[in-house]
Amino acid sequence: MGLVNNFFKHKFKDSLTNLKSNITNRYLNNGYGKPITPPDGYVNVFSDEFKKTLNTKAWRYGQSWGEFHPNEPHQYYDNNGTLSYVSSEGLVLELRKYPKTFLKKNIPSWLQKDGMPDEINIPVGVGMVSTIESWRYGWFEGWIQLPKGQSYWNAFWLTALKSWPPEIDIFEGYSEEGPYYNVGFTKDRKIQPNLHYGVIEEGTKKMYSPFNNTVKGATERFVQYVCHWEKDFIRIYYDGNLVFQCTDKNILKWFNREDVSQYIILNHGLHRAHTNNPQESSMLIKSIKVYQKS
Repeated sequence: MGLVNNFFKHKFKDSLTNLKSNITNRYLNNGYGKPITPPDGYVNVFSDEFKKTLNTKAWRYGQSWGEFHPNEPHQYYDNNGTLSYVSSEGLVLELRKYPKTFLKKNIPSWLQKDGMPDEINIPVGVGMVSTIESWRYGWFEGWIQLPKGQSYWNAFWLTALKSWPPEIDIFEGYSEEGPYYNVGFTKDRKIQPNLHYGVIEEGTKKMYSPFNNTVKGATERFVQYVCHWEKDFIRIYYDGNLVFQCTDKNILKWFNREDVSQYIILNHGLHRAHTNNPQESSMLIKSIKVYQKS
């Protein structure tokens, strides 16, 4: 009788284990995953959970080099907190139809292009913040809810403090042909990590990118996005799942130079495919953390 009871106990235990495994697999296959943590030996060197007003000793509004890019004159970057601010939901980066006029004579000379009018009228403003501090190697983690709408180009990325490239795009969210970023088997709604490296002036600038990724419910919830950057690899995780890895020494050498300390940029953005009458929306960031080996 004891053998029979043990048999049924083991069968029940196996069934329960299989059930948990199946639930976990469905959870992962549906696009979700379990949050991950840094490896042992890493310590927290930067953390912001955006509970109060933006800490301007840690963050700057917009870009350090200017308020708009000459190749993207359909949007400008907020530089005073109008479109970048902390609310009860976390850090809010808005995209709004707030027209703004820039005088050519007042912008840096390198941003001026032939044929640029004396007055540049830009119809849309987007929220953007970047860290004042920079890091070489580490674990970069953000909990972010993407904006729902069309046609956006938002991002969570790292770029070198003193040059461009190199750049690590933890994600660029494109919704130029659909608002959700998460419809499988289509080419037009995507969340994509990228690496930019090389030297523009020498003609060696290149981009390394994987297949497009889909993240279920990316506009409905905070998703964990992680970049783990060390000398021998760059790995990127969405929802705890490894979606990108680079171990190519010919690429990594550009990220291993001593002068490529990188700072964090978070931005909403408008894709050039739909610049007329864009949908206004907000990108939300719950927290940003950086860990490094102790």
